[in-house]
Amino acid sequence: MSIDDTQTTDSTDIDSNASGGILATVVPDFIRRNFALKFGIVLFIMALSVGLVGLAATEQVRDYTEQQVLSDYENAAAQEANILSQWVDRNRLSTQFVSSDDVWASSDTDDIAIELNNRKASLSADASDIHLVERGVGQSEVVASTSNSEVLTTSPLDSTNRAWLTEANFETASDVVVSDVYQTNSGPVVGFGSPVDASQNRYILIEYSLDEIANSFQGSNRAEGGFTQVVNGSAVVMIDEPRDGSRGVGESMLQPYSADTRATEPIDAANDLRSSDQQSGVDDSMPGTDVLSERYTVGYAPIQGTDWVVLVHAPNSAVFGFVQNVQQYGLIGTALMVLLIAGVGAILGYNTATSIDRLTRKTDQMRQGNLDVDISTSRIDNIGRLYSGFADMRDALKEQINEAERAQKEAEVSRAEALEVNKYLQKKAEEFSDVMEETAAGNLTERMATDGENESMDRIASEFNGMVDELEKTIGQLNSFADEVAESGSVVLSSAESVRDASEQVAESTQKISDDAYDQKDRLASISEELDTLVDTLEELEANNPDVDLGDSLERFRTVATTLQSAAETSDQMMAETQTVAGAAEEQAAELNEVSSRAEQLKRYAKPLGDILNRFETEAEHEFVFSGGPSQSLGEEEEE
Repeated sequence: MSIDDTQTTDSTDIDSNASGGILATVVPDFIRRNFALKFGIVLFIMALSVGLVGLAATEQVRDYTEQQVLSDYENAAAQEANILSQWVDRNRLSTQFVSSDDVWASSDTDDIAIELNNRKASLSADASDIHLVERGVGQSEVVASTSNSEVLTTSPLDSTNRAWLTEANFETASDVVVSDVYQTNSGPVVGFGSPVDASQNRYILIEYSLDEIANSFQGSNRAEGGFTQVVNGSAVVMIDEPRDGSRGVGESMLQPYSADTRATEPIDAANDLRSSDQQSGVDDSMPGTDVLSERYTVGYAPIQGTDWVVLVHAPNSAVFGFVQNVQQYGLIGTALMVLLIAGVGAILGYNTATSIDRLTRKTDQMRQGNLDVDISTSRIDNIGRLYSGFADMRDALKEQINEAERAQKEAEVSRAEALEVNKYLQKKAEEFSDVMEETAAGNLTERMATDGENESMDRIASEFNGMVDELEKTIGQLNSFADEVAESGSVVLSSAESVRDASEQVAESTQKISDDAYDQKDRLASISEELDTLVDTLEELEANNPDVDLGDSLERFRTVATTLQSAAETSDQMMAETQTVAGAAEEQAAELNEVSSRAEQLKRYAKPLGDILNRFETEAEHEFVFSGGPSQSLGEEEEE
């Protein structure tokens, strides 16, 4: 695992611990201890969440579908109003074009009739009849017509359904007036009247049938029970789509739209749209009236250039049937999803909880000491790996326990061995302690015994015995040294006293010689011989006593002898030399006094050292050897 993976894992563990800590403070303990209950609560929350989301989504889909349906009906009203507007505009242009011909000013009615038929043939198929009307002061009449009705040509226009033309108000010469729907022998028509350009009192009236335009309505196709109507400003039905699905015009044409003011509100709303940019509208809250016996939706749109309004009707049960189906399917789908989550979750939760409970029971048995419990499962998911992990942990625990038992047995054996070693060490320590106490008391003859049982203890004993051997040897040498020092001090003291006496005698003799120089010239030879004899004696003394070192004294004696011999030859020189010898003898006596004092001091110090060393008990004495010899050491002492 890389450092980044470790950091990610640690970050994830930290976040999980933080989330778990928060939940632990909120969730009760009895829920946290029961996995099945926790899983059930989670499953319930999931199902509830899915249900709420499904309901919300279904409601949104229903609202969206409903808006789409309403928008469709609004657009349908606008489309059909646009079709009617185009139809009216087309017929206006056709009527205006026909009225612009000069032929209509002719007085030949036969030619005019022929021309009317020709023009009708050139018009659209829904052109029912063309009439040339002449308006008079008292009455108006039809000059010529494509209709075969004799009543039309023989009766005043005011007595027919075309009387509206006599009351029409043309603002310009090219203006076209559109009538409401009226009945003729050929069926319901809409009249389009336009002044003839070549005549001031003649008008072209073209009547268009409504069958074709009524057949273009799609209200009954959009929804079961739906229909389309065109109503004028007086709330009279101009065009009615048959509700049985047949072709032609329905029975409600030229009938009042409704006596209910609530039903006529869409008409007023459509008239209000004429002065706005909006082309259509829709109302889905229409109550059941004489228009429809149940609640219905109506889309409305004004027809520009007229006071007509297109109304597209449909029962809400048909309009929103698809919406209701969508809502129903959405609710069913949500319910199935909730049931699926609940069912699958319950199965998974039951299996998981059962496996975990079984594993918990087995771990309880392991905790009670039963490590032979069977921990196995056929699952290969995380639970299965958990079983495998616990099985491995059980095996590892058994192995560790076995190893611990073996280690315990080994520890017991080691402990017993350690106890034996400890007893042995204690015993040896006591023995060594006794030897050390004897040694500390001055008995240097005791030694520590080695038995080869413990290398460390044997090494201590060997090193201690070696140390005591060296100490014993050193004590013996010191003891010998002390004895030799005491003995040498006595010898030096005796020799020094002898030499001192001799020096004093020499000094006295020299003094006498000096005093009696004049009288003993003859005796100088004999004195010289005696002095030579004395020197020989001193040399023999020094030679026989190595601890006595007379040093320059013998040389001075030799000098005195030589001087005496010279003095014998020369009296004057002898006197001077005699004085010199006397002085030297005095100095030698003083030096010998100092040597005697030091020898006495050395003897005094050597005795206490010997007393102390005699307290140590040793098996053998060892001779102490100076590096330069004792005579040399004592000589150095006398020189000092």
